[in-house]
Amino acid sequence: MAGVVGWFLLIFGAMFVLSLIPGLGALFHGFWGFWITALVVSAIGSWITRRLVERRRFESKRRALVGVDSGHNQGKLGALLLASGRARAALEPLERAVAAEPKSPEWRYRLGLARLGAGRLRPAEEALASAAAIDAEYAYGDLQLRLAETRTRLGDVESARASLDLFDRNHGPSPESAYRRGLVERRAGRRDAARASFAQVAVLAERAAQFQRGRNRGWVARAFFLRWF
Repeated sequence: MAGVVGWFLLIFGAMFVLSLIPGLGALFHGFWGFWITALVVSAIGSWITRRLVERRRFESKRRALVGVDSGHNQGKLGALLLASGRARAALEPLERAVAAEPKSPEWRYRLGLARLGAGRLRPAEEALASAAAIDAEYAYGDLQLRLAETRTRLGDVESARASLDLFDRNHGPSPESAYRRGLVERRAGRRDAARASFAQVAVLAERAAQFQRGRNRGWVARAFFLRWF
């Protein structure tokens, strides 16, 4: 009973606060306003709960990896931090993993991603290139896409183009590779070639498998903007 009363008090309190929003406050009055508020509060509560669960899982995994000080575990710790958006925090454990397992392309690849995420472009290119020297096709070709991205940002358009050529030759052009080729050609001052590559992004996205289309929408939107602006 106390829980039900508390829920109603929470909704009414949220209704009062939301009703003060300029231009939208009228939505949160009366019978329908109550249920709209209930939906908003439920959505926010679900989001907070999900974030808390994810945070607990992350901390549990992090503690387990920190507890065993081996090169492989350091690599897994770095990968965990990188996947959670903590590129700078991932640098040290990934560097230790590379030192402990120098023949592993995985740790060099992930170190390159962490450096790229931290804005350290030249060291990122070095780590990614060293991973490619071990296995040029690592991560199903994503290594070449990340090399192209890094080299383009560094202004090394010829090397970036070579990475994209290798990716397209082995995997076929993708919306991302076409988008990145457009960036390369734009950086090289070849605007017509850049526009042609950006136009190709939408064509490739339309041909892609259904499960890939959601991911490809971002490349299509970026390419459309750059094609005309």
